[in-house]
Amino acid sequence: MLLTPATIQALSLTEALDIIRQESITLQALSAETRQAEAVHQQSSQAYLPSVSADASWLRADSSLISGVPVPEFGIPPTIQRTDFGPVEGTVTGVQVVQPLFNADAIKLRQAASLKLDARRYAEQWGRQAIRLEVSRLYFNVLRQRERLEAILVSHQAARQAATLAHASYREGLASRLDTEQADAELAAIEARIAHARAKKLQTQVELETFLGMSPGQAPDLTTPLPQPSPPVRIDDARARKDLQARQLAAEAASADTSASRAEWMPRVNLLARQQWIDGNEPLNGDTDGWLVAINIQWTIFDGLSRQGRIAESRAKEQQAHIELEGLERRIQREQTIAMSGWQASWAGWHAARKATEAARRAEQLALRRYEEGIGSMTDLLAAQARLDRQRTNLVDARYQAVLAGMNYHLQNGHDPILAVREQLP
Repeated sequence: MLLTPATIQALSLTEALDIIRQESITLQALSAETRQAEAVHQQSSQAYLPSVSADASWLRADSSLISGVPVPEFGIPPTIQRTDFGPVEGTVTGVQVVQPLFNADAIKLRQAASLKLDARRYAEQWGRQAIRLEVSRLYFNVLRQRERLEAILVSHQAARQAATLAHASYREGLASRLDTEQADAELAAIEARIAHARAKKLQTQVELETFLGMSPGQAPDLTTPLPQPSPPVRIDDARARKDLQARQLAAEAASADTSASRAEWMPRVNLLARQQWIDGNEPLNGDTDGWLVAINIQWTIFDGLSRQGRIAESRAKEQQAHIELEGLERRIQREQTIAMSGWQASWAGWHAARKATEAARRAEQLALRRYEEGIGSMTDLLAAQARLDRQRTNLVDARYQAVLAGMNYHLQNGHDPILAVREQLP
């Protein structure tokens, strides 16, 4: 469902997270898979619950057993006459209840269905956490591109000021034609960068709108500012990731499926109860009824190697599930180690970028004063301005990367990634 342009004028990160919970195609697919698992689990309740059925039959039949039947006829003298009682016609109705007493394979299949349902629920929870990180990334990326554009606009003003100063100095004979050409070239280059930055900002904005299910081009005002990075701190109560828990339960479910296949060797025991009514003509004349209660034992000794094939297939799937679980465990250990290392590196890079930006700002001011006093060159001024422009954009990128690194670390350790910036959200 696409939102109309009038629906959203301002958009906070919290509102974006609320929207994605309803609009995400990925979450809808995960939810559908969970509902499928719930349906399978519901079907498996037949391992314990009875089945109740009713049937009704109209019949018309004839047989040699009721044709030419010798029937004594009383008289003087008594005789024997052959009578045809067929065909017979009538209705037979009944109600039947089958209560499972011991169906080992059905019981194991229900256990497997329960484990698969829990696994799907954990997988859905992991998907929700990962989606929250992705929404935050796209949201903050728009803010990042906006700040990059603002930094380039500031550099554009400085370049315009330098070009104006160069032309004024040239008219007064204090600067060469080379200074004006260099200043004009730098100004044109920054104007090209502005166009590129605006296009990049529009691209990230459309990516966010599309991901949220909005009509592209709405351009809502993002009201949540880009947070300040948090210092890297290890989480003491690291929890098992939801995807790991889902994979563990899936492996247990595969083992239960194998047990269910093996349990097919065991007999099935059911309790059978039936009430029946018969209504028909001779010899079924009148209404009669009857009932029965029975214990049914069903034991398939040989089914053409089909059972052996199912057991082999379930064993292979169980081995595959455990191999995938081991691979995921190794990957999680690697991702958690890399997440902390990346957070520490991003934090250090952000602090270094702040210092470098301050140093570049002082160098640019010094180069500008030297040129105004006639003791510096335009080459030095333009180099200082380019360095400051580069450091401003690097600072924005470093801040963005440090924020995402902290959020990713929380996700990799089983926590909601929003916890990394929760205190700074409005």
